[in-house]
Amino acid sequence: MIRVLLVEDDPMVAELNRAYVGSVDGFTVIGSVRSGQEALEIMRGQTRGENSQPDTRGQTQVEPQVVDLVLLDIYMPGMQGLELLSEIRSQGLGADVILVTAASDTKSIREALRLGAVDYLIKPFEFERLKKALLGYKEKLLMFRQKNSVSQSELDQLLSEKNFGVSEMAGLPKGLDRTTLKRIIEVVATFPQKDFSADEIAKTIGITRVSVRKYLEFMTEVKAVKMNVIYGAIGRPVHRFERLPGFERVMDRYMEEGK
Repeated sequence: MIRVLLVEDDPMVAELNRAYVGSVDGFTVIGSVRSGQEALEIMRGQTRGENSQPDTRGQTQVEPQVVDLVLLDIYMPGMQGLELLSEIRSQGLGADVILVTAASDTKSIREALRLGAVDYLIKPFEFERLKKALLGYKEKLLMFRQKNSVSQSELDQLLSEKNFGVSEMAGLPKGLDRTTLKRIIEVVATFPQKDFSADEIAKTIGITRVSVRKYLEFMTEVKAVKMNVIYGAIGRPVHRFERLPGFERVMDRYMEEGK
């Protein structure tokens, strides 16, 4: 489970965010606080955790709260959100941060970026935007937890998505259509093998290999898949493709425009 701390001084907004986060698979809200100082105390283990029990002398045994992700407002009494983000970084507390705030000025956004925020949501926002931010974070976190190293293409994919989720829908190149793209995406997303060829996808869908190859080359260009060239002892090299992390989210950019 990814452990989330909410830092929001408006109780109604905090409860709404709690419900939102709780509805996304793989996330759990471990607490909600109304100030930056309270958030720091929880992450340092200075306040009573949910699993803490009084000791035999009636005093609270402090247990540090492990926080993976902080949903953070900027405008709060006392310590402001960006100040808290700076403290999290300077103290090496290890939590990642998504800003959820009404602050839309470029100065705040730039400062959040400089301090390493993984996403930035401007209130009011749609639940789907928050869900997309959480799922994107989850995907990256799982990759870092499960792998000791990544390829250049995988790293390029992570860095290309640094600009806070999907900012705009993209158009398809001339000659490609969304109906065929949708069919190919569905097959690629569920293909039983790690890698696949244009011929294998074509046989599954029932269209020509040449047509499928155009779509796979397009997916390669937008870093949804990578192409591996395999050289045999004789004959021409074989081209096989492999899904990259974030495949579905990258391709969603090209499907949602047509909705």
